[in-house]
Amino acid sequence: MLEKLKRYFQTAYTEPFNQDDKNSYWFQTDDGHTFGIRKTELTEDELNLLNHLFTSIDFYSDRKYTSRLKQEWHEFLYEHSNVLPVSSVGETVRLFYFYLKTPLEDPNSFEEAIIGGFGQPILFWQSRTHGVIIDQQPQGAFTKKECNELIDTLTSDFFVEIHGYIGQLHKFDLTLKEKVSYEGQCIEIMHQGVHQEKVITFYEGFPLLLIESPSLANPCILSDYLLESVQEQEMLHTLQVFFRNNLNASLTAKKLYIHRNSLQYRLDKFIEKTGIDIRTFSNAAFVMLAILLIKKKNSLIVHGA
Repeated sequence: MLEKLKRYFQTAYTEPFNQDDKNSYWFQTDDGHTFGIRKTELTEDELNLLNHLFTSIDFYSDRKYTSRLKQEWHEFLYEHSNVLPVSSVGETVRLFYFYLKTPLEDPNSFEEAIIGGFGQPILFWQSRTHGVIIDQQPQGAFTKKECNELIDTLTSDFFVEIHGYIGQLHKFDLTLKEKVSYEGQCIEIMHQGVHQEKVITFYEGFPLLLIESPSLANPCILSDYLLESVQEQEMLHTLQVFFRNNLNASLTAKKLYIHRNSLQYRLDKFIEKTGIDIRTFSNAAFVMLAILLIKKKNSLIVHGA
């Protein structure tokens, strides 16, 4: 169906969802794909037909928030405000993204269940079947197991198939708006790709992102915590030796001429700062790709490209 729409509307067709694009009508399919059609290119009959076949993403766009904190977050992330939500606490933020197979009859109860699972987060609906959760006091390396358990509970309670995506740890500063914007685009592309698991992390979906949308292959999509960590020469060298030795801590410590406890201290420091458990293969692969991406970007800058 989407391929037919692309051919029919041609340049008037766009994807993925862009919150700031007010010149298009935005829709979502039952399996979570989003697309937009330029308003000037749609007749009234065509608009009515699209509203019948798909979910309009405008459903939650004009929603008013009774919570002052929630309003502040909306203004900061999705409007033109450059003022951080003053009521928030902590120096770190993580976003979770969820996609429902079908719309809910009672989204308010779903939201209450989410709040209970995360402990007073901020939740924004992007459409009837897609939303983001802002965890203002995130754990460091939040595990997929914990997220899977929550999704299993929600699936059982609300009889809906859910796919979840765990975002990166981000600094709670003015760069957060740009980071969240990039991350949201990345998650949308990951969701449109092949996903067999109920929950995947940003790190696990990163290789797919590089294949499906190489234009997003830029260090700016990475967490500042990760960027700062790999800029430390000692940490960078430690990670590279760790990778070359297939994540073998004993062999890595031997190659670095340090005690195994000293290596463990460095790895724990990296995990605590970035939220990335470097001891697992998928996370290690992500960090390896991220380092290569940063090196390539720095090389282009040095050579004036």
